[in-house]
Amino acid sequence: MKNTFILILLILNIFNGQSQSNGFSYSPSNKDSLIGYLKKISANKIIKLGDKNKKEIKKLIEERRDDFLKTIEDSTYIFDKNIHLYLKSILSEIYSKNKINGVDDFYFFINKSPIPNAACYGNGVFTVNLGLFNTLDNDDELAFVLSHEIAHYILEHTDKNILNYLETLNSKDIKSKIKKLNNQEYGKRKAYSELLKELNYNFLNRSRKSEIQADSLGQVLFNKTKYNKNSSITALEKLDKSDDLLFNEDAKLKEKFDFESYPFKEEWLIKDETLFNLKESSNDYVLNKDSLKTHPDIPFRIDLIKKLLPKKLSENGISSNLNYIKKVVSSNMITTSMDDSKLDLVLYQTLVLYNKNEIDKKNFVLTVANILKKTYETKLNHSFGKYVESPSPFSDEKYLNEVKNFLLNIELKNIRKIGYFFCQKHKNLMTEDKDFTKLESFFSKLNN
Repeated sequence: MKNTFILILLILNIFNGQSQSNGFSYSPSNKDSLIGYLKKISANKIIKLGDKNKKEIKKLIEERRDDFLKTIEDSTYIFDKNIHLYLKSILSEIYSKNKINGVDDFYFFINKSPIPNAACYGNGVFTVNLGLFNTLDNDDELAFVLSHEIAHYILEHTDKNILNYLETLNSKDIKSKIKKLNNQEYGKRKAYSELLKELNYNFLNRSRKSEIQADSLGQVLFNKTKYNKNSSITALEKLDKSDDLLFNEDAKLKEKFDFESYPFKEEWLIKDETLFNLKESSNDYVLNKDSLKTHPDIPFRIDLIKKLLPKKLSENGISSNLNYIKKVVSSNMITTSMDDSKLDLVLYQTLVLYNKNEIDKKNFVLTVANILKKTYETKLNHSFGKYVESPSPFSDEKYLNEVKNFLLNIELKNIRKIGYFFCQKHKNLMTEDKDFTKLESFFSKLNN
């Protein structure tokens, strides 16, 4: 069965004429029908949430729909047949073993974020981040995470959050505060700002109670599938550690840029303290990681899940189709980071994935040479600061920050040499690659 699945994916690639590195799109091929789908499920949600506060519900749901459509336009998601086919194979198992209403209206979007996360929007829309595939180790662990998110949908957590928010908004207490503000002579703007901050609500935020409920129901759904039941525990354990591990694998930077004729210089890694903003963190990856963290109280949740596990746990069932998908995901993550010109992130990811043998040497060489060229060009035209921010003193992401410091510290004269000697080192491997030949020529001309 495993070999059949992989064969199907390979055949798809052959017929699409696409490699793993460019086998996806930022725009869905069925864009019009997808827009129609989002409008349909939004209209259904407006009807379902009832007549009370109907006008406000309609406005809120339609705003959320339009915001989501904008994220599609902004290339937040990727559309990859391999990943969607893989997800479909797991979801089909969950659906077939459980009676779940509304699955015909379910759609799983793939967010290009490297943060390991998944989310349920409550209307049939779910998102799975690319980073989740790389954090988990097998299909079984992913099946539990998907069961957990489906449980959020069944338990209507997002709907309840919306209704609770509107109840609060229309409560006597809030109306009283608004009336008091309207009559306030001084400090009105600041007071309004504080009240808006109080009412600013993220409907995807989950309380400890709702996470525990989704764990419990998710485990019930998961127990009925063919997957290894103990994988719910290992999945949560990995998510618990993911915040500490993310961007903290050694990229072995020195090893890759140390050449006999141009040795690596330790000064390239020195932190420039004058670049630090001590008032706030400027590290966008840290901020994103904190805002997307939806895994509260995991050790406590694991203890509760253990009580729901079947008494006899089968050692069979762990499947490894995810190993193939990880390679697809790794290529996609590098490409999306490069497309966004996140030079520090794409260099870090490329080095780490190559060290783990998750991308081949030719892709590694071509990607790194492109990064060096882009770094040179952006520093030459003084736009480099748009793509790489200074490491924050508040960040504990040691090895990503090492890459940041390297890119910030190397000057044009250094990049010319690094690019040249890097290309010369790998020239024999890449003789038939036209793109690499152009990059080699670029750096050779800079050194003439």
